[in-house]
Parts: sequence; structure tokens; C-alpha cells
Amino acid sequence: MFSRMIRHLTGVLGLVIALAVPCRGEVAVLVGDPAGRVGKEPNPGRMNEPFAVAFDAQGRMYGVEYTRGNRLFRVAADGAVEFVAGRFHVSKHGDAFPPDEATAAADVRFHGLHDVAIGRDGHVFVADTFHHRIRSFDPATRSVAVVAGTGQAGFSGDGGPAVAAAFRQAYCSSLVPAGDALLVADIGNQRLRRVSLRDGAVATVAGNGAAGKPVDGAAAIATPLAGPRAACMTADGTIYLALREGNAVVEIKAGTVRTVVNAAGKAGYGGDGGPARDALLAGPKYVVLDRMGRVLIADTENHCIRRYDPKSETITTVAGVPTKAGAAVGADLRSTQIARPHGCVIAPDGRLVIADSDNDRIIAGEAD
Repeated sequence: MFSRMIRHLTGVLGLVIALAVPCRGEVAVLVGDPAGRVGKEPNPGRMNEPFAVAFDAQGRMYGVEYTRGNRLFRVAADGAVEFVAGRFHVSKHGDAFPPDEATAAADVRFHGLHDVAIGRDGHVFVADTFHHRIRSFDPATRSVAVVAGTGQAGFSGDGGPAVAAAFRQAYCSSLVPAGDALLVADIGNQRLRRVSLRDGAVATVAGNGAAGKPVDGAAAIATPLAGPRAACMTADGTIYLALREGNAVVEIKAGTVRTVVNAAGKAGYGGDGGPARDALLAGPKYVVLDRMGRVLIADTENHCIRRYDPKSETITTVAGVPTKAGAAVGADLRSTQIARPHGCVIAPDGRLVIADSDNDRIIAGEAD
């Protein structure tokens, strides 16, 4: 049914949006093999290990590969995957590559891409994590530039230009609602930092540099953090921050921090339908807002997507079969297996799109 719909659409924008989302009530594999990963070794002709996806103003879907490919890709109107930046190569977390100073997109060698965000002007921001940098891709010129980070691991630069600042594994970079700044999860420094896209300055907004359980009610910049992995911001400036080692999500509001999901910090699965502070997570890797201001959480090691509702302070599972990794596509997202998802986003028509990382595929469906 999905393929028949695609063939009958004629407008380019309609083609792209239809490609990016399934028919109502269906779950579709948008990119990748429906059966999941097809080979132990990555194939340069395929998309490998997607870690995050985002949509531009025209409805085109972009995504990044982790270390099985290290490329930025775009899904074309005909459904083909176009690799727009980065040379294909396979790397490992601990590999030491010198900072890549190439600017031509085809020549850049990324190392462990984790996140993608798209500005209002069309520039695509990626977290070049193991190069300790945030970089941007310009679709018009096919060039790549450094937005933040020297390329050397460390901590420095707050109050000055982000390009001269040191980061230690910049994992995610999400745009604030105004579109004029990036929130950067500087996980190795146990900090969340903000990079202005107006003047290029960098500042810490949460974390004192120590690894540990955050203190409820403490000033955000004075509390330890347990693996700040990804963040998102609401229209009123509230920040939600996923803590990987802390197995939790914290809220940063009016300069103070409070754990809103998994106050105990224990790894596990549980709590659906009840108070989110009593729920369990296992290595959450991503947070993003849905259209109702609820927080979607990639509960990666539980192989599912959870949703935190700030109004009721409750949590539910919206995609995946909790604790059971797999690739079986069900009648809806709740009966569809996923394997270690690292990113998700709401598509232009409101469907949930998931980077099903260990299945080397991207899936979409209704979250309710």
C-alpha cells in the first residue's frame, strides 16, 4: 500500500514527505532492509548504523551514520540514499584520528557521528563526536565548516569563541526553539554547553564537571551530571537532558535541576503508566519534543522509545518491544521490534521516525 501511494504522488515535496512517513496506521521501513542488518561488515553502498535523523524545511530527511560508515546522508525524492558529506570508513570508539580540517564535503573524514540538526537557513549541524567538534554542512556549496571545538579533547573556552573552545566528545547538538543556538552535550566534561550561532560564543548551562548523580534543586551549573548525552529545549526555555550513565532525564528550569524520570538512577525497565520519577531507564541516548511538548526518550538499552508527559509527570512506551531487541515489523510501533535506537524525531506530518541503529534501518509510524 505504501509503495503504491509513493508511485501516484507527483509533486517533489509530496514525494519527499510521503517517503518519510507511512500511511496512517502502518509501520514502514523507510531506509534499510525490513529484516534488519544484512551483514556483519558494513557496505559502503548502503546506509549503516543510523544514529539520528532530522527534516529540513522542504521535508527532506537527513541522517548520520555512526562508526560503521561515518557519513551524513540525505534521502532523495525517489527513496534513494544520497551520501552528501563524509568519506566512507569504519572506525572504533577508541581510534585516534587527527582533527580533520577538510572543507570539501566529499573529502571530510568524520569520526563517530552522533546527531544531526538543521537550521532555518538550511545548514546541517552534525556532532563529530570523536573529533570533539560540532560541524556544519552547507547543501548549496557542498562544504563543511567547524562550528565548535578545536579538534583536541579538553575543556576550555567558556565565554569565548566556540571554534577555539575544547570539548571532550561532543555527543549531541540540538537547536533551541529560536534557532539561534545549539545545546551541546559535552559528555566527557560532564557538562551541557550552549553555542550561539549569532556571535559564536560558548557557555556552560549545566554541570560542574564532576561525574555523579544530579542534586535536585541545585543550581544547574553547580551540580554533577552522570553522562549528559542529549538535550532539547521547550518554547519557555525549559531544558530536558538525558543522562546516559545516570539512566535518567533531568529538567533544567529557572537555572535549577530536577530529575523527572528515574530519580533512583537504577538501570532497568519499568514504570509505564505511573509516575516518571519512579520509572526505570537503561542508558537513554536521546531526547526530543513531540508536537504536544512531551519528551520522547530513546531508551536505548531497553530497545524502545518512551514518552514523558511534563503535565502529568507520567511515562509510557510508544515504540518497540521493551527489553527485546529484534527486527520484526508489527502492526503498529508498539508491536514492532527495534534494536538499540539512538535517535528519533517527529516527521512533518506528525509521525514518529526512529533511527533503528543496530538494525541499520529507519522506521516510521504513529506514536499513539
